[in-house]
Amino acid sequence: MREVLSNPLVRLVAGFTIWSGSFVLLYTLQALGCALNWGEAHRPIMIGAFVICLLPLAALAFQPRTARNESSSGLLRAALWANRAALAAAILTYLPVLFVTACL
Repeated sequence: MREVLSNPLVRLVAGFTIWSGSFVLLYTLQALGCALNWGEAHRPIMIGAFVICLLPLAALAFQPRTARNESSSGLLRAALWANRAALAAAILTYLPVLFVTACL
């Protein structure tokens, strides 16, 4: 995994790829919980999925610099800020899981 993330282009798209996968996962869990009537277990499952989705994004956003190559340093810096933006987007997008009613 570390070797894959050493590629600056992969690192550049990794954050928002994880963000979009997390969105699909949380939306699916919300729909399944409402359709199957999970009751009291629905919110803890959603909160657990929310936290699990944030972990890889936080790891990417706060990853220490590894490569000092002149040709890729600008791309690595862009990837770092893109991953930080993905983490912020995930927090803002998924935060209502903590306090909004999942089913109408």
